Amino acid sequence: MIIPKHIQLESTNGICTSRCEMCTIKSWTRKPDVMSLDVFVKILEKFKPYISQVQYLTLHGCGEPLLDKGLAKKVEIAKSMGFKGTGFATNCTELSEKVSKDLIKAGLDTIICSIDGIKKETHETIRVGTNFEKVVKNVQNFIKLRNNYGKTRVLVRFIRQELNKAEWPLFSKYWSEQLVKEYGDDVVKFDIHNWGGDLKDYESKDLNKDIPKEYLICGGIFERVKIYSNGDIALCDADDNGFFKMGNAIHFNPIEIYNNEIFNHHRKMMQDGRIRELEYCRNCTIPRSRYLKNRN
Repeated sequence: MIIPKHIQLESTNGICTSRCEMCTIKSWTRKPDVMSLDVFVKILEKFKPYISQVQYLTLHGCGEPLLDKGLAKKVEIAKSMGFKGTGFATNCTELSEKVSKDLIKAGLDTIICSIDGIKKETHETIRVGTNFEKVVKNVQNFIKLRNNYGKTRVLVRFIRQELNKAEWPLFSKYWSEQLVKEYGDDVVKFDIHNWGGDLKDYESKDLNKDIPKEYLICGGIFERVKIYSNGDIALCDADDNGFFKMGNAIHFNPIEIYNNEIFNHHRKMMQDGRIRELEYCRNCTIPRSRYLKNRN
């Protein structure tokens, strides 16, 4: 039986302050929602018996997590229950001083701050609807507050693509000078992926056209479970609308669902080198982007 080492709980679904060029939010069909505190606690209770094997608890999914006004409370509860590696990725538009202090004091382990350019025009072209100066200021203020109040690790993440690839060296240098290595801070890049083949105009944004998309194994399906805001379990990171009716983590045992026939079929096909026979996996470039992370 496989126990996921990474639990991903969707704090917000379908609501965001941006319309990023590399996001498929316009094609999401599930009703916009915020995971209630009650649902959050019930799901974590289901994973409590396996807590020693859980390394990461991610509190984001298909939306901007800071639009969940109860996010700091969820972090506090997760930490009180003993969950490690609690964090989330954010576009930082809502990372105010109060929000920052609340998250740091709640015990947040990691925050991934998404900034996609060293220039205002580049970032705002990619992350449509955001204000570059505000985002940068919010991240810098979070770092200062963290230095005074807590120990949250700050990762500044750059989604590298054709439009911004030339800015990565300067971006990396600038943010490396802002961060504090003693806290585990870092600047990371992650090459754009195609959301399981759903991202429009992906080929024009893809940096890795000469590298095969096909990988025999997708690590995510062996180690990460993604759970929607209503408790339903998804197949994988790219499963934004629900490929299959897997079951609900509130009403059923999520570990049993994670080891059901559908999950195991996909794992077996990948292990047998037959990923191209899987409808939702054959064209997905998420495994490639993970493989190339910080490699070139």
